[in-house]
Amino acid sequence: MLRVERLFSNERVDMDNLFVFGGLVAVAVVAGFLFYAVYGGSRTSLANAVEGQVFNFTYEQPLHGTHERFLAKVIGKQTLTADQIRKLNRKSRYRANDPNFIRTNHLVTCRTFDGKVRNFYAERVTNCRKPLLAGTLFTSKIASLLF
Repeated sequence: MLRVERLFSNERVDMDNLFVFGGLVAVAVVAGFLFYAVYGGSRTSLANAVEGQVFNFTYEQPLHGTHERFLAKVIGKQTLTADQIRKLNRKSRYRANDPNFIRTNHLVTCRTFDGKVRNFYAERVTNCRKPLLAGTLFTSKIASLLF
C-alpha cells in the first residue's frame, strides 16, 4: 500500500511541475507575440505609405550621425520632382550650407505618438515595419512606454 501512495504522490508532483512549465511556456508565447506585434510586423518601405497607416521605423540623422526610432502615423505624402527639389534647395534655409545634406523625392509627413508632426525623407528610413497592433499602440498611451 505504501508503494501505491508514493506512486500517486510522485505523479502529483510531476503534474504540478507540468502545470508550472506549461504556464511558463504560455507566458513566453504571449510575451513573444506582443514583442513581435510591437516591434515586428511586416517589412515595408515608407515610400509606399498610404495616409492613415502607422509605421515603426528608424530614421537616420546624417547631421549628427545618429539613429532615432519612431512610431508614426502617415498624414501626408509628397513625391517631389527634380524641379521641386531644386527650388527647395534654393529657397530653404534648412541646412543650406551643408554639402552632405541631399533632399530626395519621397517626403512623408507623419504624426508621432506624442503628437508632433514631422517630415521624413523615405530614403533615410531603415528597419521600417507595419506592426500588427499599430493602430492600438498609436491611439493608446502604451506607445509612450515602449518608445
